[in-house]
Amino acid sequence: MSEPLKVFITYSHKDRQQNTELKTRLAVMESEGKIKLWDDNEILPGDEWYKNISTNLASSDILFYLVSATSLASKNCNKELAEALTAKIRVIPIILENCDWQNHQLSDFQALPDGVVPINKWQPESDGWQNVVEGIRKVIGKMKSQTGSSSGTPENELRAELAFQQGNVLMMLGQIDRAIEAYSYAITLSPNHASIYSNRGAAYYNKGQYNYALENLDRAIELNPKCIVAYHNRSAAYHDIGDFNRAMIDSNMAIELEPKFAEVYNGRGNAFNGKGEYNRAIQNYNKAIQLKPDFTEAYNNRGWAYAAKGEYNRALQDYNKAIKVNPNNIHAHLNRGEVYLIKGEYDRAMMDYTKAIQLNPNDAKSYSSRGGAYLIKGEPDRAMADYAKAIQLNPNYADVYNNRGLTYVEKGEYSLAIQDYTKAIQLKPNYAAAYSNRGVAWLHLKKWEKVRTDLMAAESMGMDVTASFCHFYRSVPDFEQRNEVKLPADIAAMLTPQQ
Repeated sequence: MSEPLKVFITYSHKDRQQNTELKTRLAVMESEGKIKLWDDNEILPGDEWYKNISTNLASSDILFYLVSATSLASKNCNKELAEALTAKIRVIPIILENCDWQNHQLSDFQALPDGVVPINKWQPESDGWQNVVEGIRKVIGKMKSQTGSSSGTPENELRAELAFQQGNVLMMLGQIDRAIEAYSYAITLSPNHASIYSNRGAAYYNKGQYNYALENLDRAIELNPKCIVAYHNRSAAYHDIGDFNRAMIDSNMAIELEPKFAEVYNGRGNAFNGKGEYNRAIQNYNKAIQLKPDFTEAYNNRGWAYAAKGEYNRALQDYNKAIKVNPNNIHAHLNRGEVYLIKGEYDRAMMDYTKAIQLNPNDAKSYSSRGGAYLIKGEPDRAMADYAKAIQLNPNYADVYNNRGLTYVEKGEYSLAIQDYTKAIQLKPNYAAAYSNRGVAWLHLKKWEKVRTDLMAAESMGMDVTASFCHFYRSVPDFEQRNEVKLPADIAAMLTPQQ
């Protein structure tokens, strides 16, 4: 049997109760001979206090740092951290409460519990402690098997771990390309490390490169079939490419592995939303909120589901709650703006869109949404300015070309509208609304064959072209009168509601 790994625990004495809880939770692992715990409670009367601490720290394999506001402020805790780093001892932060640790040197290291949700935010807290224990078990198992690893030497494993942590920090800073570089380097050193593939997959997902994301997440799951985060992230990637059934399968697997992971219920709710099963989506968001009462994204997504059902007041309640929990949540402001727009409360909608732009002046969607509000208010020139800004920020944003096309139609510039609809379709080949809108634009130019081609393409994609046409024009006779044109009988029939 191999020697146990020696673990040094540093903590603020104000967190003595949490330190005792941690040692109690790790008692089974200690009895198995996997670890040997040490903290300053081991110092006996008459011992030289700091010399004893330094000696035991120097001989340790791992440092557990119990993170709280008081430990971050503790000179002793930070001195012990500095000594551990000098001695190249592995550091594992354990987050006890919300505090400023992400602006501390500890932010360089992968922390526990999963998702760095502080222990005191878990309901019940025992679930958070068990998550920490499971994370520690994984680390201990990996460290004990390093010398026999097919991926290389222990030195390479350490370098891989440092590159992995660097990638995690870069992700938090929003430097996604650099994070991918760090993860890729880590994989060259440790090619069988599931978590590195999982995180690189998440990075590609954030860039919208879904094929690369799925490749990495597939590999993570192949290496570790119980990698909950990889299933969760793969579910999100499948959701965003419109494969809601596979998104559902991955969410179900993640829930089977961890039934109290709020984020996974939120992800499954998104899959049900995508399938149009709004009541089942709401049930999943309810569960996510039950597990995590201040879960901003779950409130925001539940609001979206209520809005899709036409329950706008309940949607507004959820958006208001999401914004109360996190006033800087851009998505909640944008979604609330959409509901205000539907309710005809244009000034309130405009305030939400403008707030979203203030929160992130580089968010193309915010400008596109505000442009839509200006168009509805009858201010097409201001709408055009916002669309131009959105395209400048994201030249591959199909929706904004479609929306600017609508504005060109409003201004009577049909050829320019068709150019924008065509660009939207190039970027998003199955964009039914853009086909339908381009078909209507061709009506103004009397290009009847092109009208038929586009409207039929939109219908084949599930678009109700009659309802879309009637959204802008009361009826075929209304269109004909306004534009002094007579539509061919077959096209008129396509655009006339069935009795």
